[in-house]
This record gives sequence, C-alpha cells and structure tokens, in this order.
Amino acid sequence: MVDITSKKLLEQIENLIEGHHIEELKQVLAEARSSDVAEVVEVLDEIERQILFDLLDPKDAGEVLEKIDEATRSEVVEDFSSDKLTGIVATMPPDEAADVFAEMSDTQAVEILGLINKEESDQIEKLLVYGEDTAGGIMTPEVVKVKLGATIGDALAEIREADPDEDFFYVFVVNEAGLLQGMVGIWELIRNLPSRPVREVMDTELYPVKVEADQEAIANFFRKNDLLVAPVVDAKGILLGRITVDDVVDVMEEEAEEDALVMAGTHPDELDTTSIFKAAAVRLPWLLSCMLSSLVLAALFIRLFAGMFDMVDWACIIMFLPCIASMGGNSGLQTSTVVVRGLATGDLAAFDLSQVYLREFRVALVVAVVCALIAGCLATVWLEFWPAAMKDAPVFDSSHGPILGLAVGLAMLCAIMLSTSMGMVLPYFFLKIGVDPAISSGPLVTTANDVISYLTYFSLSLLLLHTLGG
Repeated sequence: MVDITSKKLLEQIENLIEGHHIEELKQVLAEARSSDVAEVVEVLDEIERQILFDLLDPKDAGEVLEKIDEATRSEVVEDFSSDKLTGIVATMPPDEAADVFAEMSDTQAVEILGLINKEESDQIEKLLVYGEDTAGGIMTPEVVKVKLGATIGDALAEIREADPDEDFFYVFVVNEAGLLQGMVGIWELIRNLPSRPVREVMDTELYPVKVEADQEAIANFFRKNDLLVAPVVDAKGILLGRITVDDVVDVMEEEAEEDALVMAGTHPDELDTTSIFKAAAVRLPWLLSCMLSSLVLAALFIRLFAGMFDMVDWACIIMFLPCIASMGGNSGLQTSTVVVRGLATGDLAAFDLSQVYLREFRVALVVAVVCALIAGCLATVWLEFWPAAMKDAPVFDSSHGPILGLAVGLAMLCAIMLSTSMGMVLPYFFLKIGVDPAISSGPLVTTANDVISYLTYFSLSLLLLHTLGG
C-alpha cells in the first residue's frame, strides 16, 4: 500500500518543480521526513532529482541518499560532482558512507577519500575491506568505550564527547589490549555514583559478533536473543565496532528480498539497475534454460509414449496432463519454501533432515491422497460427458473410464510425493555445495517436477491400460 504522506509529497514536489517555485520547494523539503523524500526521489526523473539534491543541505542529502534503493543511489552518485559528493559523505556515519562508496567507480572513490578528513577516510577504508554482507560491512566503528579501570564518571564523560547524531545504548569496557571485557547500559550509568568503577556494574554476559559473520546469521542472532546492539570483534576478541537493531532491520529486509528473487528464478542484481534490458538479461538465462529443457523433454516423452496408445485413449490421457504436472510442481514448491524458510531463519529443527522429512512426508501424504481421490473420481466420471460435450468427439471405451481414473489418481499421488521429496532434499543439497538453498524453489526445479509428473503419468497410464484394459 502506498504511503499517503509520500504520495501527497510527490504530487506537491512535482507541482512546485513544474511551477518553478524553488523557495517554496526548499521549505517543503526542509519540513519533510528524509524517508518520505527518499521514496519521492526513487520515482522522479534525473533532472527533478538534481533539483531536489541541489536544494537539500549536505546533512539532509546524506540521510536521503542513505535511504534510497541501490539502483537509484548508483544513478544519483554518478551525476554528482566530486565536491558535492564529498560534502554529503562527510556528514554521514562511516557505515552509511561506505555503502555510498560501494556505488562509486574506483577513480571517484579514491578522489573523494582524498578530499575528506583523514580520520573519516581511514574509518571508511577499513569498512570497505570487509564484504558488504558481513558484520564488518554493516557495523559502525563509532563506539563509546572505556578502559577496565575507568569509573562511571569517565564513561559519562566519553558519552558527552561522542557524536551527538549517534544513539549509544551501551558503553563498552575493554582492557589495555583492546579486548572486550563487558558493557554497561545507559541506565546503569545514570543510577550509580560517578565515582563507582565500571567493572562493578558492567555486564559480562556478552553477545559479541565475529567481524566475518554473515549478515543473515547476525539477523537471526539478534532475533533469538532480543538484542538492541551487539559488539563486533575480531578473531582475538578486540572490539572493532557495533551493530544496532536498525542495521539488522535493513538486513532482514534485504535478505527477504534476495530469497524472494532467487526463489522466483531471478537475482538481487536486478534491483541494482533501472535498465529494463539489464533486468531482462538477469531473468532470461533461467527462463530460457527451463523453456528449452521443458520443450525438449516434453516432446521426447510425447513422441515416446504416443505410439503406445490408440488415438482415443491418447486424447483422453493428454487432457489430464497439465493438472497433474501443475499439482506436482506446486506441492514441491510449497515444501521447498517451508524448508528454505527454516534454513534461512536458522531454525535448528530445519537442519535435521530426518525430522523435516518425517513431518513433510506426512503432510504431503495427506495432501496427495485427497488430491488423488478427487482427481481420480473426476477423471472417471468426466468421460461420461466426453461425447456429449464435444460434437463428433471420439467415443471412449466406457470400460476404460475407471482405468483412466485410477491412472490419474495414482499419477497425482506419485507426482505429489516425488515432487515433495525433491522439495525437501534439494535445499539441503544446495546448502551442502555452498549454493543459496532458495534456488531450489526456482523455475529450474519446477521444470524438473513437471518432467517427473509427465513420466509418472504416462508410465502408469500405459501400464494400467495394457494390464487392465485388455
């Protein structure tokens, strides 16, 4: 659902730009929330975006730049002059500035790093070393920390000297070597005397995150432990930075988008571009491979089996093929989605294949039996109306009606059970070989399920008609 505030702001901004009411537009932007302005920027054209950013002060421009999607940010950054971009980046927290640098060309990034002050450029360069999907890539190096021998008064003094634009929930306590020892909440600092040592009130039950940890695992870690903030440490335990819950919310949204795209047979790279040709190029490889394999295999099966039936039997058998194929594919998709979701959220039960198989097998069996009974009964009685429904339709041998119903029912049962088994096993296989398990819900697997359904249905129909049909 479209945010009404953003929609009204878009209409207002477009009208003011069209009427060249610059001063009024500047006032509207000053009063609007950066999140709403970011939504508006994503739907404006290049010239309109340029007008908006020219009217925003560097700090507000940085907040908007931080919130727009990657594809739009890449275009905006490309249009900025080095001086303008330097002024904006200088107002941003290091972790957010690093995200902007990731959208720059190498030449532009080097130039701007040389223009901002050395302390900020050093922080950003350190963050750029880490993968963007790791703890190091999403953390902020700005922390409030005190030595183990400090007092509460010392900790409060550090907070007063810290960046006023940052929210600090905890003060971290380190030893002389910089190793994390504990953390003290703001409430503890307020309610204790300034002369009291921090080591007496610090919490030593820590939840540190390794700097190389994957962001999806971090999101699950926050969720399971109800964290607001987590310290980031290196392999030795030296404090490097912190991750806050707002960082994790962004990660969860990003991971959900990524899984949804992969399950649909595309890729997150599609979101990094506004070009329809580049987006199509991302989608086409999967779709074309599935189309070709489906066409070839379906033609092969039809050619192989068609000569084994008489024309009347074959016409009736083909009629139920799409239903069986789609039900097998849909059942496999449901199962793989459930399994992928469990693996993505870090649910321990999802990593136990035997436990997952036992549950999903029973669920699939109930679904398969119900669908098989309904499909089999419909196939049996459907042929009673075949000649009446179609003028000059060939007459189907009435004795074959129950046989076809049995073939359809059994094929439906087998297709659903086989596809469900594939939907259970493939996510674990892909996880084992280091591929995103979400790919097991994509078009490739759906096509494979269709092929299994074809082969199962044709084989059963042939066997039953030849065995029971006389």
